[in-house]
Amino acid sequence: MKGKLIAVAMMAGVGFAAGIAKADPGIFGEPVEFDGSMDMRRSTTEQFDPIRGQSVGDRPRPDFDATPINIGSFQLFPAMNFTGYYDSNIYALDHSESSDFVWKANPAFSLLSNWGKNAIAISGFGDFDVYSANSQENYNGGALQAEGRWDIAQQTWLAGAVGYQRVTELRASPNVPGNALGPSQYDLYTANADVYRGVGQLKIKAGVGSDYYIYSPIDLIGGGVGSQDARDRFENNVHSEVGYELTENFQPFVRAGYNWRPYTDGGSLHNSNGYNFDVGSKMDFGGITTASAYVGYASQDYQNLGGTVPMFDFGGDVLWNVTELTSVELNLMRSIEEADVLTASSIIDTNPSLTVTHELRRNIILEAHADYYNLDYQNLARHDDVYDVGFGGRYFINRRLYADATYDYERRGTDASGENFNRNLILVRLGVQY
Repeated sequence: MKGKLIAVAMMAGVGFAAGIAKADPGIFGEPVEFDGSMDMRRSTTEQFDPIRGQSVGDRPRPDFDATPINIGSFQLFPAMNFTGYYDSNIYALDHSESSDFVWKANPAFSLLSNWGKNAIAISGFGDFDVYSANSQENYNGGALQAEGRWDIAQQTWLAGAVGYQRVTELRASPNVPGNALGPSQYDLYTANADVYRGVGQLKIKAGVGSDYYIYSPIDLIGGGVGSQDARDRFENNVHSEVGYELTENFQPFVRAGYNWRPYTDGGSLHNSNGYNFDVGSKMDFGGITTASAYVGYASQDYQNLGGTVPMFDFGGDVLWNVTELTSVELNLMRSIEEADVLTASSIIDTNPSLTVTHELRRNIILEAHADYYNLDYQNLARHDDVYDVGFGGRYFINRRLYADATYDYERRGTDASGENFNRNLILVRLGVQY
């Protein structure tokens, strides 16, 4: 499982949850992965993993939710966001900080089938960013995903998805080359397939996936262009999960996976393979509190760069609806991430986060969050502690319009010389949906 690194892209609302009824980034934007990419949701299969409890922020709002455009047996949900935000430290530096105002436009759409059996969906978004005073930082990106599900029989289905993303790496990421003049970008191609079979209380899942990263050349400080071909790679995986519905509210499971990450230059020291094994359970305490948790072991073998990286694997999430108007969400995840620019073999990322959401009025939602990232570099004497706290709110003007305002503070403390930084972000967004 990949970690999520707080950065400008997340706070500024770069991403949109794909394949859902609302092309909506949430008050603080959709979380991004450690490598800066989006974790695109699968609308055609998520209904088979129902969660009874919903947070205040996720619950339906009939007076303000988007209404679809019906196109035959499909439903189209178009949207557009316009955002302006102030970043006090656009390069994430510990000295000579540069601030700027950034303007964003994010068109998005979801096209969903409305069938009684089988399903397909196409979803995507664009991200167009313009810096007021630092035009070399301007960038365009986005994502497109097509997915489908074939219902073979009752409690038996086969699903798959293919996708493309144009990703801009986050300036705060440890993998961004230090001599890059402008943004570092890459193309990400993804493909995956899953099969599910339910036999009474026994639930079995298995899947395979592949991600292909192709990094673009970068303009260098002082002139010239630098190749990033040595970073190009595949990340392949196979995985399975077996669960048992012991009761409606208690569903223990075991799962395992294997991955291999070859770099396409043929001689990279970062080539690796690894595996994980976890045991856990999904729990539901009457819909007021829902939770899932797991523990296990994971290992990634970098044969040419320090050997095996072992890790005590754990994670989970808890949603507590304190009242009908207030929700508290706690998440925890741990993962082994790539460190392809550094001499480190990898990074163990441990990330707890807390989110509190309150419905002040039917059309006013308040939210606060706190996130911590413990980045432990392997085969390199470096350790980072990243802290992020923020608060904000959303005002539903009517069914077609909403407005967001947020403040975020981010701080990185590290024992790497010159890599500490602090950053303040103030954002205002206008969302338009059909």
